[in-house]
Amino acid sequence: MFGIYFHIPFCKSKCGYCDFYSVAASQGVVQQTVDAMLCEVELRKNYFTHVKNLGENATLYFGGGTPSLLHPSQIDALAQKAIHAFGVKNVLEFTVEVNPDDVTPEYLRALREIGVDRLSIGVQSFFDDDLQRVNRRHTAQQAKSSVLFAQKEGFKNISVDLIYGLPQMTFERWKANLETVFSLDVQHLSTYALSVEKGTPLDAEQRRGELVLPTEDEMMMQILLLDGLSTHHGFTHYEISNFGREGFFALHNTAYWQQKPYIGIGAAAHSYCGAQRRGNIANNTLYMERVCSGADFFEVENLTQEQQYNEYVFTGLRTMWGINFNHMKQVFDNRLYEHCLKNAQKHIDRKFVMLKNGVLTIPKNHWLIADRIIMDLIWV
Repeated sequence: MFGIYFHIPFCKSKCGYCDFYSVAASQGVVQQTVDAMLCEVELRKNYFTHVKNLGENATLYFGGGTPSLLHPSQIDALAQKAIHAFGVKNVLEFTVEVNPDDVTPEYLRALREIGVDRLSIGVQSFFDDDLQRVNRRHTAQQAKSSVLFAQKEGFKNISVDLIYGLPQMTFERWKANLETVFSLDVQHLSTYALSVEKGTPLDAEQRRGELVLPTEDEMMMQILLLDGLSTHHGFTHYEISNFGREGFFALHNTAYWQQKPYIGIGAAAHSYCGAQRRGNIANNTLYMERVCSGADFFEVENLTQEQQYNEYVFTGLRTMWGINFNHMKQVFDNRLYEHCLKNAQKHIDRKFVMLKNGVLTIPKNHWLIADRIIMDLIWV
């Protein structure tokens, strides 16, 4: 199995918390970008040649930016090009991220017709003042309607994104957000703590002393509420930020966490193929120019054993599946295996981590300190 990711670098406006690469969209530039991405797929059709046991099953994921600014025919052109170029026989999951204000029954119907079977809807909050505060361009009503429209058009695998720790977010408001999303009967939920990234509008507000965020204790209460309500509604907390009903875990993202190979197409997209990582230039104009002219549009990083080990530990311990010491023995130098086992022992003794049948996991009730545990285990 492998993943195919398309980065669509367009947004109508920039969210106050976002530091992802994106640019303004215009009809001509969007089509030029799609053409360049089609060219990149052709240029990289041999990317997986040296991967052993790759298989013919793949996931497709359109992220961004705002993929729902593309016409369904443009999404279809990219998907079909990749399917044929990389020899995909079975698409396990076909996800498109959508903004609620782009969602219409007609648009959703067209996505269904080209084979999209999973939607990731960027709701973030069901309160208008929260949305306005971080410069989201949809309304709370559009957020609810987008889910209902999707269900009416036959989508049976819908994920919703929510952010906790928003400015002045209370426990009661977070509870109302969660109760709303569970009442909509979606299959998957991704939740993220607000992070104030350098260079964003929220960062500027914080430096001016104008940003009021929940305290650490208030954030912890919101996380505990999230965990309790999601369990009550039949969701499994399978990764620190992700919750799904049985059979609806995100296959594409799970492949990332389990070190499966993937290719990223488009400006600022990243690829991973065993011991090598590759990042496309984060400038759409230069990306288009260089792809079309045959010039290099990417940087390659060859990962050391230590870097590969660190990624395995960091991604694996964020999930309920953890990391496997038997696998570690086979893949990494013995010194890395010994380092991990030795440094994990104090956490095992304190029951912060569990070791069972050679698999090390962080129990869900200790995920709040997962980063601290992981930092103890990585190689520095």
